[in-house]
Amino acid sequence: MCGIAFLRAPAISPGERRERMGAALQRLKHRGPDETGSYAGDDFVAGQTRLAIIDLKGGHQPMRDPAGRWVLVFNGEIYNYRQLRAQLTGRWSFRDDSDTEVLLAGLITEGPGFVERLDGMWAFVLHDVASGDLLLSRDRFGKKPLYYRRHGATFACASELPALAVLTPDVAVTEDAAGIADYFRYGYALPGKTCVAGVSEVLPAHTLWLRADGSTVETRYWAPSVEPWTGSFDEAAEQVRELLTEAVHRRQLASDVEVGAFLSGGVDSTTVCALAQNAGFGKLRTFTAGFAEATFDEREPAARAAAELGTLHTAEEIKPEMAAALATALLRRMGQPFGDSSLVPTALVASVAAKHVKVVLTGDGSDEIFGGYARYMGRLLRQRYHRLPASLRSIVERGVLATSEPYAHHSGSLLKRAHLFVQHVREGRETYIGPPAIRKEMLAQLVPGLGDGNPMPDRPWPDDPHELRHMLLMDCLVYLPQDILQKVDRATMMYSLEARSPFLDKALFEFAIRLPWQWHFSGMKGKRLLHAAMRGRVPDFIWGRRKQGFASPVSHWLRNWLGDDLLAMANSEDTGVVDVAGLHALLREHRAGHADHSQPLWLAYTYLCWRAG
Repeated sequence: MCGIAFLRAPAISPGERRERMGAALQRLKHRGPDETGSYAGDDFVAGQTRLAIIDLKGGHQPMRDPAGRWVLVFNGEIYNYRQLRAQLTGRWSFRDDSDTEVLLAGLITEGPGFVERLDGMWAFVLHDVASGDLLLSRDRFGKKPLYYRRHGATFACASELPALAVLTPDVAVTEDAAGIADYFRYGYALPGKTCVAGVSEVLPAHTLWLRADGSTVETRYWAPSVEPWTGSFDEAAEQVRELLTEAVHRRQLASDVEVGAFLSGGVDSTTVCALAQNAGFGKLRTFTAGFAEATFDEREPAARAAAELGTLHTAEEIKPEMAAALATALLRRMGQPFGDSSLVPTALVASVAAKHVKVVLTGDGSDEIFGGYARYMGRLLRQRYHRLPASLRSIVERGVLATSEPYAHHSGSLLKRAHLFVQHVREGRETYIGPPAIRKEMLAQLVPGLGDGNPMPDRPWPDDPHELRHMLLMDCLVYLPQDILQKVDRATMMYSLEARSPFLDKALFEFAIRLPWQWHFSGMKGKRLLHAAMRGRVPDFIWGRRKQGFASPVSHWLRNWLGDDLLAMANSEDTGVVDVAGLHALLREHRAGHADHSQPLWLAYTYLCWRAG
């Protein structure tokens, strides 16, 4: 796991290129504290910071072929590198035991199509020194980031936006209007886009050829089939169990260091931990962190799951002062606004795990492919709700909205869920791209002059007439890479910790995405098929728990330190697209307990933090 950067800038001196690369690598040091390397050519320089996981003595980067024509910088892990190495032996004389050299050998001997054979997570840049061409690529789900900018004859790319900024210091960092509009609507930039003008992100499941003549060829190398599977429910459950077990074991095997796991006591992390604990690799280390606020604290169920599984468990409480110190630093490290406040507790549990291991397994991806989010059940409930007489619906909605919205997490408050459902009903029916960050009326109050965002991302499958299946597919395409995986990457890599996601195994995903969406739901509960697949293999109590998610008590923070910080920023001269009067009104209502405006206020906070630099 690494941070990578590349700069081609023929108009500046070699010394200036090296200086810029040094500054970029310094900003990527947290991604790879074990080793730093760079290589300079006639008009370019490539660099990498390394977190050593595979072949601790080899795998040095930037890596060159023996003839010196090709230069590779690579961030990620290739889980099937041993099998690929065996297939390449005879066509390549290997010098070390790293997955990096396997990637280099495969790309040189087989071309860009080699990425289709990779099982893992990656972002890489391959430079052909002879032709001047560049090949960039990201893994299928977008676990590993890669941003780039073209400015005249200069091309730069990096794992994170702050590193990219110092590679091109002569280009001002300014807002991209469409990206900012997407941010306030969804909480993140859409795939391939950013909130920074002139900066793009390599799309997941794509390769990007940048020719020396300035032409660009972008190719999707993977499009999973959604052709319906024809087997039975029981056969599907058995297949899911086998594929998930294999996925967990592959992620444990592809490492020369100890592998631990995050454990919240929820379905996803407990399932992964159960399979990892039973894999025969010794006692699994598990980690959790929780808040003092009861509805945001998962330490008790995590401890119970750890006891039943027999893991070596570590838990810590997240203190308000810890969260306050981390919030601003994290948001500035993102390099653009990011609206998911669970970034903070994710980073804090990563800080706990990083004291003991360099790699953790996570449950990310399960909700998107097995129907775990409350919004899916909310959509099913809304379909039934609209069958009621309009007069009865009006009475219900007025009754709910007449009460103050509680600050509690929705998993522990029926009234909170009722408020969220009524808001969902009143949003109306629009083509689903991702879960809206805030309601339309809040959007108009907070950012009244907001323009249009970017168009809906291209989909590798046809329109699906079933509303729930469309939501599942779109969440895999948009919400998963732009929110969940971006959050986990930045939070874990801040502490030099690698996160691996067995649920996002290629074979498992390709199978699960073809199954009937109805198999994932039982009444108003999701993950029916996953439950059937793992019955008897994980503690029974987790199936009865309400889904909580790793949320932050932002609503409570806004009544204290976070609200004070937000007021200070709102009183500055430069608030961008945020309407100060609207912001003050929302914060007053929130602090008075009249409504929970934590999400729109958090969006404003992260945006203003970013603008403040």
